[in-house]
Amino acid sequence: KEFDTENLIDFLREKLKLKEKYLTILRDQEVKGSSFIFITLEVLTKKQGPFELPYGPAQEIVTFINKLRGEEQGGSQEQGNFMLCFYLLRQYLISYPAESLKRHIEKVEKIVREEVRELRREVLVRKLRKARVMTHGTIIDFPLTLIQTRRRNPPGKFQNPPNISQDAKPSEDEIQEYFINECKTLRTLSDIKLHVEDTHTIPLLDTRKPDFVFIRKGRPLDPLNVVAIGGIRKRTGNNFKNADIGHAVAFGEKVLQLQPQRQYVYAVLTDCIIIRIFIIARVDNNYFSYRYTASESLTYNTSNPPNGWKYLVTIMQSSPDQLGWIEPSINFEDGSTITTVTLVRSISAGRTSIVYEGILENSERTVVVKKAKNALYLPCFTNEKNVLTRLSVLNSPHLPKLLLSNDDTLVMTPLCSKVKNLQINDIENIIKTFKTVHSNFQLVHMDLRKYNFLRDDDGNILIIDWGYSKTQGENAPFAGALECMPDNILQSLINEDQINYEPTIDLICLVRSLYLVLHQPLSIERFSFNRATEKRALDLLNFWAVNGNSEWWSKINSDAKNLKYDDLFEDIKKLF
Repeated sequence: KEFDTENLIDFLREKLKLKEKYLTILRDQEVKGSSFIFITLEVLTKKQGPFELPYGPAQEIVTFINKLRGEEQGGSQEQGNFMLCFYLLRQYLISYPAESLKRHIEKVEKIVREEVRELRREVLVRKLRKARVMTHGTIIDFPLTLIQTRRRNPPGKFQNPPNISQDAKPSEDEIQEYFINECKTLRTLSDIKLHVEDTHTIPLLDTRKPDFVFIRKGRPLDPLNVVAIGGIRKRTGNNFKNADIGHAVAFGEKVLQLQPQRQYVYAVLTDCIIIRIFIIARVDNNYFSYRYTASESLTYNTSNPPNGWKYLVTIMQSSPDQLGWIEPSINFEDGSTITTVTLVRSISAGRTSIVYEGILENSERTVVVKKAKNALYLPCFTNEKNVLTRLSVLNSPHLPKLLLSNDDTLVMTPLCSKVKNLQINDIENIIKTFKTVHSNFQLVHMDLRKYNFLRDDDGNILIIDWGYSKTQGENAPFAGALECMPDNILQSLINEDQINYEPTIDLICLVRSLYLVLHQPLSIERFSFNRATEKRALDLLNFWAVNGNSEWWSKINSDAKNLKYDDLFEDIKKLF
């Protein structure tokens, strides 16, 4: 990022062995390191563009850029912090020479602290969770009545795990495979109600991949059907590491988050030699209490089954309700009337909410159930409820229809699916809808990205997720699709200025989201919309400075900026 043009040319000459004529083009365009890392294949190969490189060297450059960015993200924490400090301090000193040095340093420190928190967060959270479990939790005897079943012959007795010898160094995958195979043989025991399923490669719990789950026979793998959860970890001593305990407990907390009516869940932690049981209970919204057993042997050493083996088989023989599982449903009260919505399956999980498919009581009607992850996002739900109520007068097929709600849940129709490809009439309907919303309701959506366009069974395009919408001219903190934001919004975030919420934001977000869908540049990531730091905004400002600037993209950006709704559609239509 600190290279000037000549530094960059020398660096590329050494690393890529490019022909001089291609390096000369970069020199003629005065490309510096800070711009180079955001260059895309489209920019390099565009006819009548600034570079017009052949595909071969262009792809070589883009591959190298992606490698550089990967190394940057994978470097040491200390190196990353130092480079971040140096880069940001330099940028602020250049951009704001009149400000005091003290203020620059304070800005840099603020951003570095945030980056360090993010880098350490996962490991720290696991360690803190383990400390909370072991400090504030309660050690208990195994709470279920232990089975009297025995296993006469292996397999199923966990007698030869790959890590049984102190000198053995199997991978966790090998231990995982052994555990799952042993559990499969236990299905032949009498009264087995729950099967252990291998999920270590499946992001079953939102984005998380539990090593295994207990699920009723014949039920599909879905977060709503998980009865108990499990993790497999190697021990380095007599006990599991802090992070391993935090890891297993985190799976349990995630199950409770995805099964909103459930009060507690069992989590199993094992290395195929010993086993430990944790019971995670919901206390209040996003707070939990913990109980746990002492470590017990899972491996048969005599003819009598060890306690750890009994724990495992007892769980497999238990009914779901004995382990805290209940049929997932939510009740909605309207005066003396109570309406129950039964949750059928989990559809998706975002940063603020979990979305389910549901069925209305005494009806075959399928609905969408959107539930807040925790109390922090309740204002978003209140806002979305109010906005959808206002927009309901339009009776538009391109907007969700609100049926039921409470403080943390919205029930809507129709049930939609992801958009596989955008069509001409989709663009027309999106633009027409926003023309009406902007002019008649003075609302700005603020979160237009590809994930928030869905398609119903009739083929209609729907614009969803109105929780971050703002009234035009409103004075409120920023939240929205950061990667698609107009330059003036990004600059306001860099300067820490007040945001001017205006309808042009939605149209430019639409244009830029189209660009990202079409070109899928690897040099941009989906930034968290409620962590709009100066660094991220600055990186995105640099990205858009060298992308989406062809004659055609410039024209539709101009249409969007000037609120020329009809011209915007006509110009985008040329793409099709």
